[in-house]
Amino acid sequence: MICLTGDVHHKSLHTNDQRFIAELRDTEVKITRRYLELLERHDAKVTLYICGRCFTEEGEDLHPTATHPLVEVGGHGFRARQPRWLFDWYGERTANWNGPKWFQAWDIRKCLRACQEGTDYRPVSWRGHSYKVDPNTYPLLSKYGVKLVSDEIRANNLWPERIGWGLISHPMNVIPDHDHLYHAHRTPEYVERMNQIGYGADEFGSVSYGVEEWGRLVVEQVERIEGVSGISTILAHPLCMYLADGFKTLDRLLKALRGTEMIWAREIPDLIDAAPPQGRLSGLEQYRPQPRE
Repeated sequence: MICLTGDVHHKSLHTNDQRFIAELRDTEVKITRRYLELLERHDAKVTLYICGRCFTEEGEDLHPTATHPLVEVGGHGFRARQPRWLFDWYGERTANWNGPKWFQAWDIRKCLRACQEGTDYRPVSWRGHSYKVDPNTYPLLSKYGVKLVSDEIRANNLWPERIGWGLISHPMNVIPDHDHLYHAHRTPEYVERMNQIGYGADEFGSVSYGVEEWGRLVVEQVERIEGVSGISTILAHPLCMYLADGFKTLDRLLKALRGTEMIWAREIPDLIDAAPPQGRLSGLEQYRPQPRE
């Protein structure tokens, strides 16, 4: 089974990737609609973790995507830790990377409310912006009704697990796109500079790839996880896929995986107790990228 996921950000966030959108009137939200058109052709479900400000700033453009029958909407924070320098400064001093507890509580409530008002659906799935989690995050998410989180990158966690606070975690266990993909500002030279300061390393290493090679690795890793009846959680941002090659690799990836069952994150609670024997999961040797010389 595959849980395909993507993250969507409001245009006022002005991310590095958003600065590479060529058309002045285009936005990440509009590009996500084109991403969904491709998923429609493959009948592929997706869980989209959407910033709350997408609903308040771009609700009309977002509505067809957020209410589409192939889409589960998950929360991704309201303000997306902006201004970032302030949240990083506070986090370095307190270990509370999402701000004071009172603020994080407000941000979670605000995001969930914006999603509900925009779709008549209150999200039960969550991914923190930049995967940022602090000691207050999971207790607060549980308090406000979230049931599933996907914040970790764990190459060998091939089945979701209960982590406390009534939450289920399904880590990204297939090589993610953004920090392993050459696109937009992430040139080989930029990646090398970031690697030198220790940014971007995870359980798949610190290596980045061209989009075609990244797509090949995704298919290879999903097939290995399928071979032991695990659940593959893929992160393929709509904007990354668009900037890398106009969705061409995503199209090939979905064709290659078309026979594999696709699920939403919110379906995982119904599956978690049906895990295959632990020996089958622990026996998998997941892909381990080698650093470039």
